[in-house]
Amino acid sequence: MSKPINSLTEDKDLENLSNAGDNTDNTVSHNLDKEESSTEKEVSDAHSSHHHHQHYHHNTDVIHDNGDGETFEVDWDTIERNYKHRHHHRSHSSGESDDKASDISHSSDNHKFNKGHLSRGNSKTNNKKKRMSKKKKIFLGILIFLLCVILGIVVTFFVMRYLGQKKLLNYDNVNMSFPKDIDYENNGRIVYYNGHTYEFNDNIASILFMGIDKRKLVDDAVAATAGQADALYLLTYDTSNGHIKVLCLNRDTMSEVIRYNAAGKYYDTETKQICLAYAYGDGKTTSAENQVTAVERLIYNIPINAYYAIDLSAIKVINDDIGGVTVTPEYTFGSFTKGQSITLKGDLTEEFVRHRDTTLLDDNLRRMSCQRLYLNSFTSQIVPAIKDDFTLPLKLYQDSSEYTVTNINPNIMTYLASSLATNYSGLNMITTKGEYKMVTGDASAEFKLDKNDFFEKILDIYYNKIK
Repeated sequence: MSKPINSLTEDKDLENLSNAGDNTDNTVSHNLDKEESSTEKEVSDAHSSHHHHQHYHHNTDVIHDNGDGETFEVDWDTIERNYKHRHHHRSHSSGESDDKASDISHSSDNHKFNKGHLSRGNSKTNNKKKRMSKKKKIFLGILIFLLCVILGIVVTFFVMRYLGQKKLLNYDNVNMSFPKDIDYENNGRIVYYNGHTYEFNDNIASILFMGIDKRKLVDDAVAATAGQADALYLLTYDTSNGHIKVLCLNRDTMSEVIRYNAAGKYYDTETKQICLAYAYGDGKTTSAENQVTAVERLIYNIPINAYYAIDLSAIKVINDDIGGVTVTPEYTFGSFTKGQSITLKGDLTEEFVRHRDTTLLDDNLRRMSCQRLYLNSFTSQIVPAIKDDFTLPLKLYQDSSEYTVTNINPNIMTYLASSLATNYSGLNMITTKGEYKMVTGDASAEFKLDKNDFFEKILDIYYNKIK
């Protein structure tokens, strides 16, 4: 649209306006050039397209002289359009730059986000690893603890086993003494008999079992009143092959017995029934040791390293601990009938192993046969039970401790239990030959051993024939 201007003032104003328009155009162009330069590397392709159209309008295109020397026309629409176009271009360029910057910023933010995400991921992974590491440490600690416990038990077991074996097989100071008609050397370790040479077997463990005729053992008994060993069984165990031989000693066997006075001092040594040795002691330890000494003298001073004495109250306790013992009596007496099996429990057990008809001179022989029958049945039940539970002997030991006196400690018990459970090959009962006699001046019957038979049995138990 064109407008006439008729005054100088108006010309001046128009000229200013034109200059302002041109200045505006130059200012915008200058600013765009600066923006172009600053963002050229990032938006060069897009900006070069706009830059081609940047100056397609000039102020000469919008101001026309009318030729009358007084007026001219201004194309305001074009000026307005030019201005809008330039403003839009600037905004667009700025927007592109901003978008690019935004993209870069966004990319950077994404990068930062990714880093942060990665950092948090790493942190979670690290935390998880730490938790796993902590669990592993706890598990490892428990495992080490359990291994230490197991190792401790195993080590303790083998140490106890070793100490028990060492105690039972201690023959460091042997000094056997045989009858005058027997040739031997090296303190009895080598024996010559009937043209053969025998060597002492260091693998034999000996335990003397004693049954005392007292309801309760006491440790302050007066000499000669501590009780008698009604049952005497010398168990010998060959640890090299598992063979067990039990020498059944008749309580009435005549042997050297050490006697002590009421003050506990040595009085003398006299040949008497071997069961009386227990009476000369305090009722417990010294009585048991005196009984062991009497049996050692009977077997030519071969050491016996362990003993186990029980009173009458212990019989049913030990018997009932393994659920009772089943036997088939060989005689009819008291509550029992020959040939009829019965499971012994409680007081029946004591009756079966103790009954004796004192009107008969040799009824102790019948009683000993009942005791052997009981011991065989007891052993046949307890050995399989020990194989299932090594702690059973310890249980028996603890349950009967109130009624016993022994030098068998947990070490010996551990050794015997572990060894017998894996090395047991049966029980061989060995009886001694002899005869009963009534002697004037002795109210009790005396059992006289067959000396040759007895020596041969000792040779068979404790020695190996080497040639």
